[in-house]
Amino acid sequence: MIAQVDDTRARTLLAEGHFAEAQRVARHAVQKLEKGDERAALAGALITHGVAFARLGDYPSAKRSLQRAIEVAETAGDPEGAGRAKLSIIEELWGQTPAAQLVSIYESAAELLRQSQDPLTKNRLIICAQILLEAWKGSGIEDHVEETKELSWAAFRREVTKAEKALIARALREAEGSVTKASHLLGFKHHQSLISIINIRHPDLKKKRSRIRKRRHHLFSEPRRIKKTADKKSLAEILVVHVEENEAVSRLLQETLANEDMHVESCVGEAKVLKMLKTRHRYDILIVDNDLPASTGLELVLRIRKIAHRRELPIIMLSGVDCEKEAWRAGVKDFLRKPEDVSKVASTIKRLLAERKEKQR
Repeated sequence: MIAQVDDTRARTLLAEGHFAEAQRVARHAVQKLEKGDERAALAGALITHGVAFARLGDYPSAKRSLQRAIEVAETAGDPEGAGRAKLSIIEELWGQTPAAQLVSIYESAAELLRQSQDPLTKNRLIICAQILLEAWKGSGIEDHVEETKELSWAAFRREVTKAEKALIARALREAEGSVTKASHLLGFKHHQSLISIINIRHPDLKKKRSRIRKRRHHLFSEPRRIKKTADKKSLAEILVVHVEENEAVSRLLQETLANEDMHVESCVGEAKVLKMLKTRHRYDILIVDNDLPASTGLELVLRIRKIAHRRELPIIMLSGVDCEKEAWRAGVKDFLRKPEDVSKVASTIKRLLAERKEKQR
């Protein structure tokens, strides 16, 4: 029990960015659990330990710990534990792992997690698929066609789409055709997101949906007038500006925040975002990456802080580069790492806006 408490504490320290302390606490948890019979708990502690090593840049130790977690989970008959360990390899070690190997790890993880009912696990599968797409594009794997004839960019996309379709089909089956219930099972906040995915990518799944019942109106009632909205953005409660060069990350963030009723305006260049922010248009929050085409995100944050009416604009840096201390000094309100912290963006936005509202009272 004490060891599991240590593992939970280590995961909390990871989330707070205290990687060295997290690694130390996770190591103690692993040492204690190695002496007992709780193999599933040991696998979980090994995953935490491996992630801590990766965040510290010790990739060989991270790989050993995560591989050991897979072995322990499989021996314990815990397929979900093994699947989660494999997703951690993709999330933390994608830069040190060949693209073809990442594909194999993902396929294996998806199979192990097929029966999972955890919405967070399903979200991780989607995030890892995005990581793989980017790794695949940048791998130059087309130079090794003779070794991997069966692998291609189009084939991989087909496999990802196929896995997505299987998850949606299963959710619809278990929800007896109810899109609202299926959306809940898959972790979507709004069922319209799932309807959009079905209509665009999987139209043949429409027949698996339950029949939509039309509302009955009184014979003599006047037809209800629907108020037209001139601007789609006005439907969103929160307006977000996202400065990011990577199209896949931009797309992923737009989809993630759309589920939270947030409208995202994506842009790449520094000049464009500065022009937007110098206007009096309402923007609630800015998300910026440090790796930009003409300058760094840190320099952009410093320039934005010189715009008088944007000095209190909450800024989140979502970066794959470890520049947290510099980001805080530049004036950000929070620092998140990509890709592992993408799922935390929505909750971070809500917290920062709540803090700002409280401060203005």
